[in-house]
Amino acid sequence: MQNFRQRFLVLIDEIRRYLGYSIRQEDLAVDEDLAMEMTYGGFSFSIVHSARNAPEKILIECIYGNLPEKNEQVILVNLLEMNSALAEIDGSIFCIDGDTDQLIYTLGLEIESLDAEQVLRKMTEIVWHGKRWKKNYFLNIEENSDKPLLDVGILA
Repeated sequence: MQNFRQRFLVLIDEIRRYLGYSIRQEDLAVDEDLAMEMTYGGFSFSIVHSARNAPEKILIECIYGNLPEKNEQVILVNLLEMNSALAEIDGSIFCIDGDTDQLIYTLGLEIESLDAEQVLRKMTEIVWHGKRWKKNYFLNIEENSDKPLLDVGILA
Protein backbone atom coordinates (compact mmCIF):
# COMPACT_ATOMS: atom_id res chain seq x y z
CA MET A 1 0.00 0.00 0.00
CA GLN A 2 2.81 2.43 0.88
CA ASN A 3 4.39 2.01 -2.56
CA PHE A 4 1.08 2.86 -4.28
CA ARG A 5 0.62 5.95 -2.12
CA GLN A 6 4.18 7.09 -2.83
CA ARG A 7 3.61 6.50 -6.55
CA PHE A 8 0.42 8.61 -6.37
CA LEU A 9 2.24 11.47 -4.63
CA VAL A 10 5.06 11.37 -7.20
CA LEU A 11 2.49 11.36 -10.02
CA ILE A 12 0.65 14.35 -8.54
CA ASP A 13 3.93 16.23 -8.15
CA GLU A 14 4.75 15.49 -11.81
CA ILE A 15 1.33 16.76 -12.92
CA ARG A 16 1.68 19.90 -10.80
CA ARG A 17 5.14 20.56 -12.24
CA TYR A 18 3.96 19.90 -15.79
CA LEU A 19 1.07 22.39 -15.38
CA GLY A 20 3.23 24.99 -13.68
CA TYR A 21 1.63 24.66 -10.22
CA SER A 22 3.67 24.91 -7.06
CA ILE A 23 4.85 21.60 -5.64
CA ARG A 24 2.99 20.42 -2.57
CA GLN A 25 4.78 21.12 0.70
CA GLU A 26 2.73 19.16 3.21
CA ASP A 27 3.15 15.53 4.23
CA LEU A 28 -0.02 13.51 3.85
CA ALA A 29 -1.29 10.62 5.95
CA VAL A 30 -0.92 7.18 4.42
CA ASP A 31 -4.46 6.02 5.20
CA GLU A 32 -6.36 9.06 3.93
CA ASP A 33 -8.18 9.25 0.63
CA LEU A 34 -6.38 11.96 -1.32
CA ALA A 35 -7.53 14.05 -4.25
CA MET A 36 -5.95 16.66 -6.47
CA GLU A 37 -8.67 18.97 -7.72
CA MET A 38 -8.16 21.30 -10.64
CA THR A 39 -9.77 22.93 -13.62
CA TYR A 40 -8.42 21.63 -16.90
CA GLY A 41 -9.78 22.58 -20.31
CA GLY A 42 -12.68 24.38 -18.66
CA PHE A 43 -13.86 21.33 -16.68
CA SER A 44 -13.53 20.46 -13.00
CA PHE A 45 -11.35 17.39 -12.43
CA SER A 46 -10.37 15.31 -9.43
CA ILE A 47 -7.59 12.75 -9.43
CA VAL A 48 -8.32 10.53 -6.44
CA HIS A 49 -6.32 7.85 -4.65
CA SER A 50 -7.91 5.65 -2.01
CA ALA A 51 -5.47 3.70 0.13
CA ARG A 52 -8.37 1.54 1.36
CA ASN A 53 -10.56 0.85 -1.67
CA ALA A 54 -8.23 0.43 -4.65
CA PRO A 55 -4.68 1.38 -3.74
CA GLU A 56 -3.32 0.17 -7.08
CA LYS A 57 -5.48 2.66 -9.03
CA ILE A 58 -6.23 6.32 -9.39
CA LEU A 59 -9.72 7.54 -10.21
CA ILE A 60 -10.12 10.44 -12.61
CA GLU A 61 -13.44 12.25 -12.20
CA CYS A 62 -14.66 15.05 -14.45
CA ILE A 63 -17.84 17.05 -13.98
CA TYR A 64 -19.59 17.56 -17.31
CA GLY A 65 -22.56 19.51 -15.97
CA ASN A 66 -26.28 19.21 -15.53
CA LEU A 67 -28.62 17.14 -17.64
CA PRO A 68 -30.84 19.29 -19.83
CA GLU A 69 -34.55 19.04 -19.11
CA LYS A 70 -35.26 18.60 -22.80
CA ASN A 71 -34.62 14.99 -23.88
CA GLU A 72 -33.56 14.04 -20.34
CA GLN A 73 -35.06 10.53 -20.51
CA VAL A 74 -33.50 9.80 -23.90
CA ILE A 75 -30.15 11.09 -22.69
CA LEU A 76 -30.30 8.91 -19.57
CA VAL A 77 -31.07 5.82 -21.64
CA ASN A 78 -28.20 6.67 -23.98
CA LEU A 79 -25.84 7.17 -21.03
CA LEU A 80 -26.80 3.72 -19.69
CA GLU A 81 -26.10 2.19 -23.09
CA MET A 82 -22.79 4.02 -23.26
CA ASN A 83 -21.87 2.82 -19.76
CA SER A 84 -22.39 -0.76 -20.85
CA ALA A 85 -20.10 -0.36 -23.85
CA LEU A 86 -17.48 1.83 -22.17
CA ALA A 87 -17.19 -0.43 -19.13
CA GLU A 88 -16.06 -3.19 -21.46
CA ILE A 89 -13.65 -0.95 -23.39
CA ASP A 90 -11.78 0.84 -20.60
CA GLY A 91 -13.86 0.69 -17.42
CA SER A 92 -15.01 4.29 -17.62
CA ILE A 93 -18.57 5.13 -16.66
CA PHE A 94 -20.91 8.08 -16.40
CA CYS A 95 -22.81 8.70 -13.19
CA ILE A 96 -25.16 11.34 -11.87
CA ASP A 97 -24.25 13.07 -8.61
CA GLY A 98 -27.22 12.55 -6.32
CA ASP A 99 -26.75 15.93 -4.62
CA THR A 100 -26.12 18.16 -7.63
CA ASP A 101 -27.68 16.17 -10.53
CA GLN A 102 -24.51 16.76 -12.53
CA LEU A 103 -23.10 14.24 -14.97
CA ILE A 104 -19.69 12.94 -13.90
CA TYR A 105 -17.32 10.94 -16.08
CA THR A 106 -15.14 8.52 -14.12
CA LEU A 107 -12.17 6.45 -15.17
CA GLY A 108 -9.95 4.21 -13.07
CA LEU A 109 -6.34 3.74 -14.17
CA GLU A 110 -3.59 1.46 -12.88
CA ILE A 111 -1.15 3.74 -11.11
CA GLU A 112 1.97 1.60 -11.48
CA SER A 113 2.93 2.56 -15.02
CA LEU A 114 1.39 6.04 -15.31
CA ASP A 115 3.25 9.27 -15.80
CA ALA A 116 2.02 12.87 -15.89
CA GLU A 117 1.89 13.05 -19.68
CA GLN A 118 -0.30 9.94 -19.91
CA VAL A 119 -2.73 11.28 -17.30
CA LEU A 120 -2.91 14.69 -18.97
CA ARG A 121 -3.39 13.07 -22.38
CA LYS A 122 -6.33 11.08 -20.97
CA MET A 123 -7.70 14.25 -19.35
CA THR A 124 -7.47 16.02 -22.72
CA GLU A 125 -9.58 13.23 -24.26
CA ILE A 126 -12.08 13.62 -21.42
CA VAL A 127 -12.26 17.37 -22.09
CA TRP A 128 -12.94 16.70 -25.76
CA HIS A 129 -15.85 14.42 -24.81
CA GLY A 130 -17.04 17.03 -22.31
CA LYS A 131 -17.17 19.64 -25.03
CA ARG A 132 -19.28 17.26 -27.14
CA TRP A 133 -21.54 16.80 -24.09
CA LYS A 134 -22.02 20.55 -23.71
CA LYS A 135 -22.65 20.94 -27.43
CA ASN A 136 -25.17 18.14 -28.02
CA TYR A 137 -25.43 15.97 -24.87
CA PHE A 138 -24.05 13.03 -26.93
CA LEU A 139 -27.12 13.19 -29.14
CA ASN A 140 -26.59 13.34 -32.88
CA ILE A 141 -29.92 14.35 -34.40
CA GLU A 142 -30.59 13.64 -38.04
CA GLU A 143 -31.91 16.71 -39.86
CA ASN A 144 -35.27 15.16 -40.76
CA SER A 145 -35.73 12.96 -37.74
CA ASP A 146 -36.63 13.32 -34.08
CA LYS A 147 -34.78 10.10 -33.31
CA PRO A 148 -31.44 10.64 -31.58
CA LEU A 149 -28.52 8.55 -32.75
CA LEU A 150 -25.80 7.31 -30.45
CA ASP A 151 -22.30 6.41 -31.51
CA VAL A 152 -20.57 4.83 -28.53
CA GLY A 153 -17.50 4.08 -30.62
CA ILE A 154 -16.60 7.75 -30.83
CA LEU A 155 -16.00 7.77 -27.05
CA ALA A 156 -13.68 4.80 -27.17
